[in-house]
Amino acid sequence: MPRRMFYGNEDSQHGHWYPGDADKPVVTLVHGGYWRNLYTMSMETAVAKDLNQRGYPVWNIEYRRVGEPGVRWPILGEDVLAAIDYADAKLAKAGQIVVSHSAGSTLGVWAAAQRENLLGAVSRAGVLDLIERGDGDQSMRLLFDLAPNANLRLVKRTFAEASPVGRMPFKTPVRVLHGRKDETVPWQLAQWFCDNAQKNHMDVTMQIIENEGHDDFLEPTSRSHAATVAAIDELSTRTSD
Repeated sequence: MPRRMFYGNEDSQHGHWYPGDADKPVVTLVHGGYWRNLYTMSMETAVAKDLNQRGYPVWNIEYRRVGEPGVRWPILGEDVLAAIDYADAKLAKAGQIVVSHSAGSTLGVWAAAQRENLLGAVSRAGVLDLIERGDGDQSMRLLFDLAPNANLRLVKRTFAEASPVGRMPFKTPVRVLHGRKDETVPWQLAQWFCDNAQKNHMDVTMQIIENEGHDDFLEPTSRSHAATVAAIDELSTRTSD
């Protein structure tokens, strides 16, 4: 059974810790769910158990989300950074890989860009550029607490600051995975991120999983999850600087 551990003082600043093989890196999972508190880290429980059965230590984290009192950007990103730092200081014996999904990839890759000691980050069906996502997205407007008549120039500047693409160039390797049939986050968003990464000479690769969609990454029997495991295995052979 996993152990519940707190990386901060707030109720949502906790995670489930699954101990694994000492010679394998910690896999830190960052769940999606439109950045809202309707969705929890339980979305990643099946993935966490599967990765742990493969020998990986897993840190399945929760973070403060929109809907909790006073929570908006950058609190969510700061929580993910704190959870990564906690794992680095107390849990990771052989490095750390951040694996995120959907809206969680906005946070996970954004945070990973600022932690160059990580072995890498894996984005699954990720929202990697908020400007391209569009200011009409209601979840984004709630995340940033935007008024209906918010200044468009200011909005785009804020979106850029919170986007992984806005952190380019950065040194942390990123493996971008996306389902061709994803109707929630179009795969073209991932392609846009990778195109910009290539221009910035970053260590970023992209894989499209044919005939699978957004939530297949949460199913351990899917080809999307198999691609996730392969990406983790590849990054785990690296060494931290």
